[in-house]
Amino acid sequence: MIKSQDYFIVKEFIPDEIEQGSILNIFTNNVTAHTHGFHKYPAKFIPHIPKWAINKYLAGQISKTILDPFCGSGTTLAEGILAGHNVIGIDIDLLSCLIAKVKTTNVNTSELNKVSDWLVKGIKKKKRGEFKPECETIEHWFPKETINKLSIIRTLINQIPERFGDNKSIKDIQHLLIICFSSIIRRVSYADNESQKTYVSHTHIKTPEEPLSLFLSQLDLFKERIAKFSENIPKLRNRIICSSSTESLKVKLKGQNIDLAITSPPYIKAIDYIYNQMVELFWIGDLFGIQTQSKQNEKKKEYIGTKHFHKKEFVEYTPFETTIGIKKLDNKIQKVFKTDKKNGHKHAYITFKYFVGMENHFAEISKCLDKGRHYIMVIGDSSVSNIPFNTADFLTEIAERNGFRITNKWGYKIKNRYMRFDRNGRGGIIEIDWVLDLVRI
Repeated sequence: MIKSQDYFIVKEFIPDEIEQGSILNIFTNNVTAHTHGFHKYPAKFIPHIPKWAINKYLAGQISKTILDPFCGSGTTLAEGILAGHNVIGIDIDLLSCLIAKVKTTNVNTSELNKVSDWLVKGIKKKKRGEFKPECETIEHWFPKETINKLSIIRTLINQIPERFGDNKSIKDIQHLLIICFSSIIRRVSYADNESQKTYVSHTHIKTPEEPLSLFLSQLDLFKERIAKFSENIPKLRNRIICSSSTESLKVKLKGQNIDLAITSPPYIKAIDYIYNQMVELFWIGDLFGIQTQSKQNEKKKEYIGTKHFHKKEFVEYTPFETTIGIKKLDNKIQKVFKTDKKNGHKHAYITFKYFVGMENHFAEISKCLDKGRHYIMVIGDSSVSNIPFNTADFLTEIAERNGFRITNKWGYKIKNRYMRFDRNGRGGIIEIDWVLDLVRI
């Protein structure tokens, strides 16, 4: 590492030993290699972090088991598979789980070629699709011609099991094609490509890309990368569990021994992943039962860090009577409650619920890790009602009262953001992600 002002410059590979409190500036052009580039996903961490943890704690070992309890789109899982290990991923977000499954599943390449050849011929031949999204305002989001072209692709993908057989091998290929399809939807819509919120800008008018040529180009990329992945990576076990990570984690793991845990949990007032994926869910949400906005809104309430609470849920809450038991944290939440005259009551409750959820998570995962096993957590600090929260430090305290000890804390500068936006002082852009190296005691 080379020190430059406040940062240590790292090119591609993070060294095993990092000085406590160091902040790295990682230079790389390799964040979308292998299957990592299959689907855009907000707030995902770079693959260098799980690669560093795996090299540090599982070097020279194979077929160990790596857990990511907030697996998102599967960055940790893909790196675990590439390093020769079995992986388990848990996430509450249904689209995320399917992306993670696709990124870590071998497919039969000869069957894939057969199915994709049929699909390409159908796309070029078919004039009208039968699939119709359950969205009354679909023409607000997509040009009419695009709606029909997307319908053609989805109609044909739906027909794959009937045409080629309803077995696991074909189902894996169908899932791959669904994610390939999903990966183009934002780009062919009127929705802004850069925002975490799915909206149509009237000041920066967007020209949507043409869907059929974009899908065919993306299909070539998927086929090339999954073929290389499937041919060169051994058939290791991947389990993707769609569920909250705070509930009965030991039961979900069915007694499986975990050798290393690596994750990046949600932030306070977390990104609204469903809102972020809304145009995609208009087209594939039926697979998860969340194809309409009303169904999506119900699902949002289950997420850690969610902002979606009805007033009746927190009307009797006060941070003076209901506390977490960490003085600095409780004082921060009380300050939010007192100083934010408009939203302080709700924001204090959101923050309280976030840390309670994370406490439950640490209590659960401590039951699943043997003594001496490491848990690497990547988290950024946050701001609530313009009051800064040292989230990484507070989570460290919570972890330490649930069977863990912090062995190191270091950070890295966040770059190449996807879907960034100015929150006008309501949280801001997080500049540093902190890496907490916890060990089960």
